[in-house]
This record gives sequence, structure tokens and C-alpha cells, in this order.
Amino acid sequence: MAKSIIIGMGIGQLYKTVLENLGHDIVTVDTDPSKGAKYDSIDSAILAEGSFDTAHVCTPNFTHFDIASKIAPHAKIVFIEKPGVVNAATWKQLVETFNQTRFMMVKNNMWRSNIHELAHIASLSNKIFFNWINEDRVPNPGTWFTTKELAFGGVSRDLMPHLLSLFIACNPDWKNFNTSSTTEKVKRWNLETLSKTDYGTVKKDGIYNVDDFCKLTYSTKWELTADWRSLKADRRNIEFVMKKDNTIIGFDLGLCPEDAYQRMIKDAVNNINNNEYWQTQKEQDLWIHQQIENI
Repeated sequence: MAKSIIIGMGIGQLYKTVLENLGHDIVTVDTDPSKGAKYDSIDSAILAEGSFDTAHVCTPNFTHFDIASKIAPHAKIVFIEKPGVVNAATWKQLVETFNQTRFMMVKNNMWRSNIHELAHIASLSNKIFFNWINEDRVPNPGTWFTTKELAFGGVSRDLMPHLLSLFIACNPDWKNFNTSSTTEKVKRWNLETLSKTDYGTVKKDGIYNVDDFCKLTYSTKWELTADWRSLKADRRNIEFVMKKDNTIIGFDLGLCPEDAYQRMIKDAVNNINNNEYWQTQKEQDLWIHQQIENI
């Protein structure tokens, strides 16, 4: 039975369910006693449990590098929640310093059950819109989520990595797109204007200095839009404008299904000794880091 450690039991609760479905032996860590984790520190978990097949870093963005560095010597594979670390150079440092460990920034959307169908339709399209637009879902305004030095940025770091991973999956030439042809990044809101948000409470005496709207365009074909607070209906979908007749085919994305996370983890474990597989992961992860740090 594979043994997995989850560090951070916020979104880590999702990973707990996913790993339970995969039949893993699960170890949980969180410094907050209310989260009900087995251990309150990584050190105590390592001391008691030894090594792990997979580790899942689900903590605030600014902690990712240090936590991944601490658990890496004790795990075969380390999954790090998006947006990874502060920049591509730091990701490269992490991967190359612990070269006996496999690393993957979580790109769960690439393991959706219909991803090959989406890629095929993309090849038949002359325009593709990737949308992750929320009506009103700024995550915990005033906390580390909306503090640039802690989150490294806003929606461009939180949601854009999802869209960039879908871009990679749907575009076999993704490596040739080193930078977006046009970029729009905007801070539309502030704590005073966030009286109603359905994703966490507003900390009025906190900080809000990050972007909450971001759009990237690659050539004339690909447009990626991420929006925390549109004040319109949620729109998480892909829209394909077909070459043949300009008709539009749309696919709703919703929140990424749990079975996509399961396939991602299972695929990584099955390819643990496949160097080509992990070289591809490194290239993809570095590319996504480069895109979001250059916005």
C-alpha cells in the first residue's frame, strides 16, 4: 500500500478524499489543531512515519518552497499546489537540488476524462476561449491570499495556472509560445468594495494588493481569462470557434472533478522511473511559472 503525506488540511481535505479512494495509507499534518491532522509538524510526522511515496503540499503559497524542501528527502514524489513557488528559477532550483525526488506542480485539469476530446476539437478550431470566471469568489480577502508578498499575485497565480495547463493539453505546440502576445492584469476591487464574497470572510483591516482579473492572449487563436469577481454568473468553460463554419462548441469545466486528481496521482506513481515523463513535467511546470511571473 502506498503511503502519502498531506501537509495543510485546507484544500488538503480534498486530497485526503482522493487518496482514500486510491487506497493510500494517509498521514496528515497541520499546525491548526482544529483541522484534526494526525501531526502538528512535518518533523514529527517524518520522525514517526519515515518515508512516503507521495507528498502533497497544500499550504499558503509563500511556504511552498521551504515545505517542499523539507519533505523532499523523505518522499518519492512531491506534488505542490498551484502556483508552485515564486518564480521559474526557484522551481528549477528545487527540482535540481533534490534530484532523487520527482516534483509536479498540481495540473489536475490535464487529467480530465475528456481531455483528449478537447485537444482534438482544439485542432479543428480557429479560436479558443478558456474561461475561469467567478461571479463573486475572492478567496479570503485581506489574508495572505490577497497579499502580494505572500501569494506572489492574485487571480493570475490562483486560477491562471489551471487555464495554462489546459492550454498545454490542447496545444501540441505550447513550447513555441514563450510569452503571451497581449496581457491584461487588473486590480478592480479593494477591501472596502468587498462586502459580499462567497469564498471566505473579508478581513477589513488586512491587505488587498493583488490582481483580481487577468487575460492572456497567445497569437490570435488562444484567449485565457481568469476573474475572481465579475458580478455576473460563473463561467468556467472552454469555447471553441470551429474552422469549418465558425460555429461555437462549448464545454463546461466546473470545478475539477476528483477523478482527475486520482488519475494525475496514479499516473505519476506509475511513471516513477520514467525519466522522459518527469522531464516533460519539469518543462511544463517551468513554462507555467514563466508565464505567470512575466504577467
